[in-house]
Amino acid sequence: MLLAVPAFLARAAGSLPARLLVLAVVAFPVAFSVSNLAAARSALFPTEHRYSAIGIAYKLAVASFGGTAPFIIASLIELTGDDMAIAYYLTAVAAVAAVAIWFLPESARRHLPGSMPSVESEEAARKLVETQDNNPLLDLDSLPFGSSFEIARAEHKGRPGKPTVM
Repeated sequence: MLLAVPAFLARAAGSLPARLLVLAVVAFPVAFSVSNLAAARSALFPTEHRYSAIGIAYKLAVASFGGTAPFIIASLIELTGDDMAIAYYLTAVAAVAAVAIWFLPESARRHLPGSMPSVESEEAARKLVETQDNNPLLDLDSLPFGSSFEIARAEHKGRPGKPTVM
């Protein structure tokens, strides 16, 4: 976001090294973004809808923003007469994306929506069961349980002592 305008100013130099520098400066941060996309998208959707939801969201975003970008940029250049409109547009879109990213739910150390939490050992499973009611990283409402879970949970909450592990 911060590098778009300086990169496009360096592009105006016109030499091949300047153009390669612009390409590297703009492409390098994209690598950081792309490397996190799969994990971020997976954490947004429940398991049973994940593949379709990611595909639809991606295609809508590409069609909406990627498909209209050439028209918008050409219109901005024609309207302002400034070739730097590309950089301004890129900066504005990156700012909107930064705001959207700010509001993404934190998913670190949490199970994916619609799937069971994974543990490394039986001991870790027992600890997870013992702390399930007070564990801020475990959202019991998002786990894929049926009505039998609700009955067992109600019985567990009404009974003092340690929970039983089956």
